[in-house]
Amino acid sequence: MSTLSVDGLVSGLNTTEVINKLLEIERAPVRKLQARKGDADAKLSAWRALNSKLAALEERAAALARDLTYQAARATSSDTRVVVASAVPGAPPGTYTVTVSRLASAHQLSTETVADKDALVFGTGTLTVTVNGSSKDITVADGQNSLSGIAAAINAAGAGVYAAVVHVHGGYRLLVTSRTSGQAGAVSVDASGLVGGAQALSFPHEVSPAQDAEVVLGTGSGAVTAHRPTNLVTDLLPGVTLALAAAGTATVTVEQDVEAVKRAVREFVAAYNDVADALSQYGRYDPNTRQRGALQGDGTLQRIQAQLPDAVLRTEVADQALRRLSDLGVRVGRDGRLTLDESKLSDALQGRFDEARRVLEAAGARLREVSDGLTKPGGPVWGAVDALNSRIRTYDQQIARWEDRVERKRERLVRMFTELERSLGQLRSQGDWLSRQIQRLGGDRR
Repeated sequence: MSTLSVDGLVSGLNTTEVINKLLEIERAPVRKLQARKGDADAKLSAWRALNSKLAALEERAAALARDLTYQAARATSSDTRVVVASAVPGAPPGTYTVTVSRLASAHQLSTETVADKDALVFGTGTLTVTVNGSSKDITVADGQNSLSGIAAAINAAGAGVYAAVVHVHGGYRLLVTSRTSGQAGAVSVDASGLVGGAQALSFPHEVSPAQDAEVVLGTGSGAVTAHRPTNLVTDLLPGVTLALAAAGTATVTVEQDVEAVKRAVREFVAAYNDVADALSQYGRYDPNTRQRGALQGDGTLQRIQAQLPDAVLRTEVADQALRRLSDLGVRVGRDGRLTLDESKLSDALQGRFDEARRVLEAAGARLREVSDGLTKPGGPVWGAVDALNSRIRTYDQQIARWEDRVERKRERLVRMFTELERSLGQLRSQGDWLSRQIQRLGGDRR
């Protein structure tokens, strides 16, 4: 847009202000288009927000329809100081007495104590580490023949062990720990291949034995004893992981996780109410303030407002005592929101779990279908968003054309007023010349 000022030096007119006022009239259609675009932007923002909430509702409804929700299991231990239990979905219910006789441990050996961990007092050559019958030769070169150097050489060799220098009373020791827990990780270190040195290297101390965990299942004459190489036992009880912590006895109980189902219902209700609140917000009209929601009077919005509660109210499972969501404590209020009676839901899940499950699955499937139908490509929400995007693009094009027209008009006005000032300047010059001539003629008569 031109910013050239042509304020009249000759005419004395504020021509910039005159041009701007003329252009304000010219820009009236632009202002109308901008207002319409602003309205379309507000509607588009509302539909996008509503689309996100409907997608969240679809996800929560899908969770109600999913088998995995009702297969959730919970495992508890009577003494978590002995064993901690957890269960995966589908773990069968049961109660088990678990006795931890001993914990698994990784084999660990150490050297004698050495005063200086960096002193080059050992021989050089070959150190052989054997883990579960598999041997690895490790070269100890000049400059490596200290505790620190030998630890670094072992760790770099990938021999199936960890090596670490620890600070103990009187000096340092080199610890070698098997990377494999249990009996299968038994370690031996042969230092006979090291030659020279002021001090022989040996590993005479067993810090930790190569030991499998021992777990006893049951207490009777038929109790089952199991050995595992680690303290994380995943294959003793079906679908249950036992984290062994100490020797002792604990009762492990595996049961259906009703709380997981309650949580799924709560999340579904919350997602539904988010949609209901958005529908109310965007469709409202306040007669006192005359404030309208962005989508007030929109037919698509009104259809959605009717479809969602209808899907909740009409979903029914025949031939059982619990038939509708209302039988589980989920009801549609007058404001269109769902309410949840936690006590009624708990009673239904505790007393008639399978019936409650069928009702929830049916409602979840129905609401998922409705939500998906609204938001999928070709659906009403998608159509509304697409139409608004198209309309906004059209407004942008129309505004650009009008702005170009206004700018051309500005340029014409600037040229016109510039020519006016030039013409007025010429007339003033001519008048001044005539005045001087008249004065001169008058002087001659005298």
